[in-house]
Amino acid sequence: RPCSSSRRCASFFRAAPGGSARLPAMDGKKAMALALGAAGVATALYVLSQRATAGQDVPAAGDDKQRRGRSLDEITKEQVHAILQEIIETQGQVKVFTKSIIQDLIKQPMSLEATYDKVKAMMPLDPLDKHGLTMMDFDQLLERHQSDPTVRDSIARIMGAPDPGSGKSEKVQAITVKQIIELHTFMLDELDKLVQDFQSLPKKKEEYDMKSITVAAQATVNAKIESQYGITSEDIESAVLMYHTMLATDQEFAAINIKIQHTMGKLMGTPFAPN
Repeated sequence: RPCSSSRRCASFFRAAPGGSARLPAMDGKKAMALALGAAGVATALYVLSQRATAGQDVPAAGDDKQRRGRSLDEITKEQVHAILQEIIETQGQVKVFTKSIIQDLIKQPMSLEATYDKVKAMMPLDPLDKHGLTMMDFDQLLERHQSDPTVRDSIARIMGAPDPGSGKSEKVQAITVKQIIELHTFMLDELDKLVQDFQSLPKKKEEYDMKSITVAAQATVNAKIESQYGITSEDIESAVLMYHTMLATDQEFAAINIKIQHTMGKLMGTPFAPN
């Protein structure tokens, strides 16, 4: 299966409109150990967001009466296909404007709040909200249709495994395991700073959209990495895939990822619980 449980898939969809990369067809423990790294710096925070919110049933923002009057039994397999396609399209939109924001931040750094405001203005409607579904609802729908080839293919696309061929560039080949760990350490340091910035903002945390905060944090971190190292998130993503066997057993890499997840939990107000 493309992810370890349909609950993980459903909560991933809610918290990760921009998508995330995961390593395909790997041993479960190795896949979990590499989930963050395989996402690369461009999309790693989406995985963190998913882990921070996994198992939580966040109410949809749609009309309550419509939501209460809709039975999951009325949702057909074809409608599930359509919702998955909307999620894929939404991911594409978020990826495009996030890259644009990253370039803007490289040229002119902004505060976290200013970046959040820019992201929030561009963030498309969550497909699950649009259809009046909660994560738990979508979890059940995925369980129901988990053997359907179209559903499985759509989930694989949403998980966004990087193209193996992208790791053949000279730039990616030049990236070492040591550099990958250094980049993740840098990301952890920058996230710590963002947590402090977020906690000092005047508004209450509840007033912020967590998906937009996640994207804003992602864009801020990636802009700094690209500025300082001259390496894009796609390069890192491909490098992690290239070294996935070594990284799967690297204790330092695993320790940094756990710290990043704890830090992201602080940012989102959802304490991290190890799997």
